[in-house]
Amino acid sequence: MQNRYEFILGLVKEAGWKLKEYTGQKVETDTKNNNPLDLVTKVDVEISEFLTSRVREGFPGEVVYSEEAADVDISSGSYWSIDPIDGTTNFSRGIPHYSVVIAYVEKGVPAVGALYNPVTDELYSFEKGKGAYLNGKQIHVSNVTALDESYMLLRAGRNKDLWDWGTTSYKFMLEHGVKCANLGSSGLDMCYVAAGRVEANIYGTLTTIDIAAALGLVWEAGGMIVGKGGQEVSEISKEKQQIIGVNNRTTLQALEPIFR
Repeated sequence: MQNRYEFILGLVKEAGWKLKEYTGQKVETDTKNNNPLDLVTKVDVEISEFLTSRVREGFPGEVVYSEEAADVDISSGSYWSIDPIDGTTNFSRGIPHYSVVIAYVEKGVPAVGALYNPVTDELYSFEKGKGAYLNGKQIHVSNVTALDESYMLLRAGRNKDLWDWGTTSYKFMLEHGVKCANLGSSGLDMCYVAAGRVEANIYGTLTTIDIAAALGLVWEAGGMIVGKGGQEVSEISKEKQQIIGVNNRTTLQALEPIFR
């Protein structure tokens, strides 16, 4: 059997190069489930089919889950997780902050994965127990512990029920942090925690299965992933939930006022 890590590194870059061919082109968008806030393009579908086909060729019989074809039985806990374009809105508008995401999840935990931004040529990758890497150089979360020195990312989500929480949380971060922003790509945003570029990435609602590779990176870089009430997340799930990627427990404790 092929080495999963080497296979993913090659495949994620190949898919990224396909994405880059659309640079400067107008890409028409459609919606998922008639939700105007949940966009998809023909390119998402094209890249999803390409990745799924290649994985099935390389690893026959293994389960492949894709955000664009999510009706797959993953009850075994071991499967491939693919997001062809993490940051579709950015991609469709020519904003260079999006990536291809691939991971292999084993018994509910990311074992190996990668994210590739073809515009910046940044390749994030990890193997469980062997560290997290950016373009082959090992990365670690930042050692900042003071909230007033922290750069944080926040996205309340599409659910109207979260908007008041999002407003309150944003005010809290403006008051206590150095900077609060949202970059529009949940996977890459989480990678920025792993690389020490930001101290926290907070989502009001997020499905971890779509960015399994990014969660694996945070763990391998020494960070934490927590969910509702600040409870540590240990397995990948299809459940939509509050997710916080953070550099260390001290920062996490300082963020307690925003826990849902």
